Amino acid sequence: MMATQPSALFPAGIKVQYGVMRGHFAIVLLSSLFLAACAGDQAEPPRPLKAEARLNGPEATAIEVRVLDIPAGARVERVLLIGPGGQRIEAPELNRSSRESGAGALSRPSIGFGVTGGSASRINPSISLGWSLTGNGPARRSREVSALIALPDPAAYRAVPAAWRVEVHHVDVTGQAKIITLPAPLAVQ
Repeated sequence: MMATQPSALFPAGIKVQYGVMRGHFAIVLLSSLFLAACAGDQAEPPRPLKAEARLNGPEATAIEVRVLDIPAGARVERVLLIGPGGQRIEAPELNRSSRESGAGALSRPSIGFGVTGGSASRINPSISLGWSLTGNGPARRSREVSALIALPDPAAYRAVPAAWRVEVHHVDVTGQAKIITLPAPLAVQ
């Protein structure tokens, strides 16, 4: 038999059975936590590609191009240097690399379920909720492509670098072919 008592929330004229309310609250809380734990990771929105170009030194003979943070499903097809007269010089090789980094502290919460008890005692279910403070969250993977394009005439390039441009041809995560156009880097003084 459950005792009924008045409380600050319920005046003396209204009596509440605390055990029943606590049981309903526990069921609602456990159900909510279970549904939250079962919810899948939200898909990361597609990130735009980032690209940069620079000369490989003061007496540059080549342009270094890097395409950074390439999302999964996207790919770089080719990298070109376009000259003033439409001359197209393709990078002979694309160097691909990938890296992984942690999500950092205070990532998604984790939920644990447990049962304690023995043959002489009652069985006590338990639930715990926690956050990682050590950065053990999901890893973020990123890919990078680098290319080196030799300048056909370094002196002519340094004379009018604004007449040149760099193009990165890629396919995005939706399968659509795209081109990133970068101004050719200025000569290093």
